[in-house]
Amino acid sequence: MTSLKGLSMNNIKFIIDSYPYNDYRNYPLLKEEQKRKAMYLKVLSCLGQGGEALTETYKGEVGIIILRELPWDSSFFNIPMAAIDGVFLRDGASETLRKRLLDIALDWMKKKRIKHISFKVDTADTKTVLALQKMGFYLVDTIVTHLYVKGYTITKKIKPLFKFRAFEEKDYNAVMDIVDYAFKGYKNRFTNDPYLPKDRMLSLYKGWVENFIKREDGYLIVAERGGRVVGFLGYFCLKELCEVTSRLHVGKALWAVGPSGIGSGPQFMAYLGDAPFYPDTVEGDTSINNTVAQKIWIYILRAPLIRSIHVFHYWSE
Repeated sequence: MTSLKGLSMNNIKFIIDSYPYNDYRNYPLLKEEQKRKAMYLKVLSCLGQGGEALTETYKGEVGIIILRELPWDSSFFNIPMAAIDGVFLRDGASETLRKRLLDIALDWMKKKRIKHISFKVDTADTKTVLALQKMGFYLVDTIVTHLYVKGYTITKKIKPLFKFRAFEEKDYNAVMDIVDYAFKGYKNRFTNDPYLPKDRMLSLYKGWVENFIKREDGYLIVAERGGRVVGFLGYFCLKELCEVTSRLHVGKALWAVGPSGIGSGPQFMAYLGDAPFYPDTVEGDTSINNTVAQKIWIYILRAPLIRSIHVFHYWSE
């Protein structure tokens, strides 16, 4: 096991470029070089957020694993938490090398005294999925991602019932009331994890919304009806795609509606092109168990599926 200091940037980029499950491989309108560059920039972003990249070599083959502590999550759950942000191997790489890279992650956990680690794996990467299961990682969710592209995605016609505008400070209480209404009892990968507390999920979503408001790369839009805020849509800028295309790409979106906001969710997306503060593309992530959200993306927004990932967690005794 070594750090990236032993590899040149060209070698690092070659390994990432050779990774067959590039997050952007199914993106429309992107050239192949742009997809590779976006993946490389995403890895650099993880490293810039405190991530560590370690390498392993087996019979001349080199693999990279990206590990990152999660200070916000650790503080919220009061548990030392971290994430594997990627295991990069060429297609057809040795299973021994894959196993050694995952062993590095568990050794790293012990040295850092990390109790909980998460890893999002492309569903097509069955070899890594099987390796994780053999090592005691457990599946907590499967996330599907649809993509809306302004001027490209042709949505079903929807009657406009709501007025949309950017979030203002006066909307704060109304937005948080919507969180209380929409996410009470909502199941996610954290509630599916037997080792994590279940009594703070509403606070988790409120923290997510507050990050939309506070962070420079966050956006929050509200839906109004009769002068009242009845729904919201928030998202973060996907900087690697913005840099590659010089357009506004966003993701990690969260939308919710109150009892008077039913129907605003599809309209948020269907009328993207009509508002100047809207982005050029929006990634929408949802659990495979959330059939309501999937129906909106598939039958109303007609947005293609671009990615599906399994979410694994690991608990260290």
